[in-house]
Amino acid sequence: MNICLTSGTKKITSIHRAANAALAQRIDATSVAEELARSSKDVINITVECQESDIITDSSGEKYRAIFSALLHFPATRDLHVQGPERDTKAEAIKDSEVLGKAYEFEGEPGLRRVAERLERKTWSRAEITGAAESSFEGLLRDPQAKTGTKVEKLIPPGEGWVRSNDEMLWDPRSEVYFVQIGTQMGKYLMKDSKTKQFQEVDTPHTSTEFAINARAGGASLVRRGAKMERTVMLPDMPKIARLALKFPLSFLDSPACAFSIFQGLRSAEAADWCAKNFHTRLLKALGGKIHNWETRELQTVLATVLRDMDSELLKGTTAFSGCNALLALLLGDRLVVSGVGQVRALLLFEDDSTRLLLAGTHDCLAEKERERVEEAMGVMQDGLLHRTLETTDDAQRILRAKNCFEVLSLEAGGPIDEKQIKAAYRKLVLKVHPDKRGDAVDLDAYNKAFARLDSAKDEAETILSKDADACRELCKVLSANIHTREGAAELLGVDKTADTDTDSVTEEAEKACRWQIKRLEKLEASANKLFEQAKAVCKEAVETIRRPGSSEALPRQEALLKVGLSTSRAMGARDLRFPTPIVKMEPESAAWSVPTAGKGCRLALLVGATAALPSPRLVALGKGMLKQPKAAALRWCQEADASANSVGAICIGLEVRKRPGEQSPAAAKRLKTTSLGSGEAGSVFLRHVLFRHSQLRHVDPMARREGAAKTVSEAEAAALETLRELLASPAAFGKICRERSDCQTGSQPGNMCGHLGWLGRGEQEPAVEEAAFSLEVNDFSDIVTTCRGIHIIQRLG
Repeated sequence: MNICLTSGTKKITSIHRAANAALAQRIDATSVAEELARSSKDVINITVECQESDIITDSSGEKYRAIFSALLHFPATRDLHVQGPERDTKAEAIKDSEVLGKAYEFEGEPGLRRVAERLERKTWSRAEITGAAESSFEGLLRDPQAKTGTKVEKLIPPGEGWVRSNDEMLWDPRSEVYFVQIGTQMGKYLMKDSKTKQFQEVDTPHTSTEFAINARAGGASLVRRGAKMERTVMLPDMPKIARLALKFPLSFLDSPACAFSIFQGLRSAEAADWCAKNFHTRLLKALGGKIHNWETRELQTVLATVLRDMDSELLKGTTAFSGCNALLALLLGDRLVVSGVGQVRALLLFEDDSTRLLLAGTHDCLAEKERERVEEAMGVMQDGLLHRTLETTDDAQRILRAKNCFEVLSLEAGGPIDEKQIKAAYRKLVLKVHPDKRGDAVDLDAYNKAFARLDSAKDEAETILSKDADACRELCKVLSANIHTREGAAELLGVDKTADTDTDSVTEEAEKACRWQIKRLEKLEASANKLFEQAKAVCKEAVETIRRPGSSEALPRQEALLKVGLSTSRAMGARDLRFPTPIVKMEPESAAWSVPTAGKGCRLALLVGATAALPSPRLVALGKGMLKQPKAAALRWCQEADASANSVGAICIGLEVRKRPGEQSPAAAKRLKTTSLGSGEAGSVFLRHVLFRHSQLRHVDPMARREGAAKTVSEAEAAALETLRELLASPAAFGKICRERSDCQTGSQPGNMCGHLGWLGRGEQEPAVEEAAFSLEVNDFSDIVTTCRGIHIIQRLG
């Protein structure tokens, strides 16, 4: 029967007197100040429960477990629940409860959790169960109040990455959380208040939870013309990558902990390439900044912040004019979070052929709201592409596209000398755009709008000139400057136009010139506020052009991108379309979804550019039968994308419920049959494959049967995809297909041995082959696998 003890303000319930005694000692040692700070009672229960029933019996066949649960009210109300391992006898579970009680007495919550982990590996002997309590605890507990006179042992917090702060505390430099190892606050986690600089207690770090979810991903791209514009990044095990690449742990993340990204260059591949190389460091450092539980909304903020940080760096460097679409996906435990900008789409595809749209990025310049915004920012659309300025021979269109009254009147950069010059320019243009002077074949609505704007521009220019002629001419000069070229910015600010990688001194001169230029225009702030603010933004952007480092060799190529239009109204980079007026915006959009941990799996499609435009039913149909071949499905989507796109890309991520060890799917069990393969060593698999070589391979292959017919990797992948589709439809045709198409010598082996690689263990093949082979069930075909030998399709036979 349960015994209930009460001491101070804590109520404790336990089935064992020794555990209660241990907890009572801890209560008596609690300071009076701490007790007064508590407004509610802490309730702590230590029980032994039967796995199958609430009634504990000694009958055989049942399992027992020690349970430590508590409702704590200091420093904040929260539940604490820790359980011991399953035991065959009640006596073992009672022994576990004693240890858990002692652990909480000596070390608080950190010690409780540490001892619970050690108990998983502890087997109690009969002597320990029946012997003295203290002697049986050796190796499990650390007693800071030991009477032996030995040095007090310091508590060690869970997780990795702690460094020494002082004699009493450890510090996690990324999250800035402190852990107290000894003293009156032993076992507590603290953080410094940013304002008062005083320590405040915080919650215990998050304990990583492993979810029964497998994520299998594959990315593909297809280049039809020109250069490859897509870059994909796969981070299948973020804690491992953080430890190896960045030298710090991520031990507090739920698992699976993986991330994926795809970037598509718009004007060139430079921005996408830079983002792909820097994505992992930005994301991993952001996730390492918190050792407590991540809320889903916080994870969405993290991805959006990563995009903003990378965009900020793009705008400062030589990639400023190169834009890109971007889509990120993060899987932590059972939470899937996506964030993107531009022409991107994240779509869930389920096994019953249904779909669910997670994210569709705002990007269409022709959509009503977006078109209005672009027009207000004075953007120009032509042939589906977005420009800041565009030359045209149509006078009405030129007037409608003009950025200011001076540009409408076609006044030179020096500005109007007097009103006569403004009127002369007006009369010259009236004859060209007056609706009554045009024939029926023209767009009269455009000419009516152009004529009205011409009238308005004349009046505005005359008003500005009358206020201050010098300031008016200076305003015209500023607004006419081509500030996105180094020459144009240098001419406006009167500084050296030579490109250089060290721009500190010339930037300082440019900033002074900018302030002086703005001061000269302040006389017009009241009478022409809109144009004044526009001119101020132009001057500041000119400074940023001068600040940007570059070389004389690369500058012409970079500035040539200014003439290339953008196919989206949202993007990263593309500085000339974002400043000084935001024709293009960079506003990340995010979404989240909870991945089921039971039932059937699904796939996540990450699409950019032309693949994002594919209809959902078509994506389902194209990926049919390729549930375990994500790279093949992604390549199939790329092949189906709009043929006018020069380069396309996609990522497919398979999310499935992890099977228990030894469990086999019904389909695989049904296909399993007796073969004459013999038997291999434990942990080995029997494989056969089809190899496709291509001309871009750099290594000599002694097992090559012939040179491949494919010239490029893309051609070899296309051939492998077609072969995979045939094998999935007709597995029995493997021998014939392998003999005809494989570029490996194994394709010449006789009879059923065609394509056989034999029994292979871990470490005997390239990592890509090993990873694919050991993830297959018997008779399954792999995804498209790339190695130094070429492109493979692998089948596991045993």
